[in-house]
Amino acid sequence: MAQPGTRPTVRLILGVLAIIALALFWHFVWSDLDRTVLTRVPILDEAYYLREAAEISGGQWLPDDPFIMSPLYPYLVAATGGGREIGPDQVRIGPPPYGTRILQVLLWLGTAVLLWQVARRHGPVRFAWMAPVLWLLYRPGAVFASSTLLEVPLTFLVVAALATATSRSALSCRWALAAGALVGAAALLRFHAVLLIVPVVWALLGAGDEPVHWRSWRRGAPAVLALLLLVLPVSVFNSVKAGRLAGPSLNGGINLYIGNGPEANGFFVTYRGFDAQADPSGRLFLSQRLGADIHDVAAADRAWTREAWRAVSDDPFRALGLWLKKLRLHFVDAEFSQISPLDSWAREAPALKLLPVPYGVVAAGGLLGLFLLGLRDKRLRPWAIALLLLIAAQSVFFVVSRYRLILVPMLALFTSVAVSELWARRGRHLAVGVGLIIVCVLAVLPWGLDSSLRRLEAAGLVNEGVRWEHLGDDGEQAAHDRALSLYRSALELDPAHPETYRAMARVQKGRGRLPESEDTLRRGLTAADPVDDVRRDLIALLLSDDRPDEAVDLMREHLSSHPEDTDMMHNYAVALAGIGHDDEAEVVAKKFMVTAPDDPRGYIDLGVIVARQGRLEEARAIFGEGLKHNPNDTRLLDNLDRIEILLVR
Repeated sequence: MAQPGTRPTVRLILGVLAIIALALFWHFVWSDLDRTVLTRVPILDEAYYLREAAEISGGQWLPDDPFIMSPLYPYLVAATGGGREIGPDQVRIGPPPYGTRILQVLLWLGTAVLLWQVARRHGPVRFAWMAPVLWLLYRPGAVFASSTLLEVPLTFLVVAALATATSRSALSCRWALAAGALVGAAALLRFHAVLLIVPVVWALLGAGDEPVHWRSWRRGAPAVLALLLLVLPVSVFNSVKAGRLAGPSLNGGINLYIGNGPEANGFFVTYRGFDAQADPSGRLFLSQRLGADIHDVAAADRAWTREAWRAVSDDPFRALGLWLKKLRLHFVDAEFSQISPLDSWAREAPALKLLPVPYGVVAAGGLLGLFLLGLRDKRLRPWAIALLLLIAAQSVFFVVSRYRLILVPMLALFTSVAVSELWARRGRHLAVGVGLIIVCVLAVLPWGLDSSLRRLEAAGLVNEGVRWEHLGDDGEQAAHDRALSLYRSALELDPAHPETYRAMARVQKGRGRLPESEDTLRRGLTAADPVDDVRRDLIALLLSDDRPDEAVDLMREHLSSHPEDTDMMHNYAVALAGIGHDDEAEVVAKKFMVTAPDDPRGYIDLGVIVARQGRLEEARAIFGEGLKHNPNDTRLLDNLDRIEILLVR
């Protein structure tokens, strides 16, 4: 017979061993990752949050512009020591952000604890372990806990809000305030999380055993009040900065366009010339694309929204089809990477391979739980409403794995509920359940997505290669070899991706291997789609290698499809003159002047061409005409002075 106190002692020992195992797990993961670009070279959203956190750490508590993305997350990163030492090449030069990582891991574990408590309340204790275990063994959760992104804190807040609202203490005003505050904090991480106030209030109105009547609104009022107290101050700040009513972040327009614009396909897409790191609002990109001066980030958000709704109104059936496709993608058993392939993390940190649960398991189990009990059981209904609302809202934009992470705890909860329900069934009811299992498994399989998944994987490899390229530019030469290897792997998956050829050629050229760089770009000319940027890079390489005679045919081909490309017109005119084709160069320069009368290069090109032929009076007139449009251009003034000197002689 066990002595008194034996069981608590065993639990204490097991708890200590679990803590040691977790500490060792994360030690090995972080040690491996800190030797790679995955944590050393932040890009896209990671880079944005780290830059904002660095400014906050430096004493700038409020930004000069409205908050473009999450207003809360940079403060969390700054408070935990992240973002303080990022070099000019986007390479982290300081110590790893252990404080931010520890916070993320604590919230990752906290989500599991909450799931355990909720599963015990809503189902048999026998299967309560399943929901937290599925969450902890889902590898992307641990990946995002190791990165500088907001997915794990957001997921914790969502689960905490729903757990609070559906607890036995929810009739307390303080608990209702807490649930609303948690929704407000989630909305400050990603604004559409504000929709969670619906299932939270639903749960609060249904708390207790008495029937719901019109006075029940008092139970939900504290939650709504707490939400408003958190969200409104940031919205007021953004509205004052933007000069119009605005939410807590101003990236809704660009995300709406990515999800519904002419190029939208349900996944995250990029646009040529759009540098999300240097111009996160897309202001400069849109100014050029629309031919209008978009003067601030608020105007950019309005312009993105306007363009998105134009695409929707032009073809509403296409927009509806995209939305339905994105609904499906939220359940598909595949990972949609946006920054680097999630498989790369396990490749670099083998300890992550200990987390084997694929998304399809929780997606199929979650669907099964929804069908069996999710909407019928009063205790589970708020969770089902939350899941469906989040999927519907996120499907307005686009689908990437990190956006789906917020769904995983709810899907894991419904999986445990489904297992407990099936365990209790017998006979015909069990047969129906087995049939539903087959339906749910078939529903999450990636039917018809093979080509899309290959392209996404290739794009992820290119993004990872770019990060290694940054590291190589920072002085670690071996990193360039790693980048080239990743680019080659990307080409095997998607040989039509133009950015892969450009990236490979860029690295090869930077290392002085011009023949290899040229060969890469020439291969891209025959395989890439679209080919414009590859051709432009090849032209630039030939000109830098003093081979204008080989570049002019490519320039002519480019201008046949892009007749108003003034940069190419300038290069074409100079190249033609350089190889002695003065008459043709003169025609191109004149067309340049007509196409862009305010661009001084056209006048300079034509003036120099005719001056070299001895037509000095004509050259003087051309430079003088250019100065009428650009009176302070030093290049025109210098050329005119030279002509005046030659004429005096």
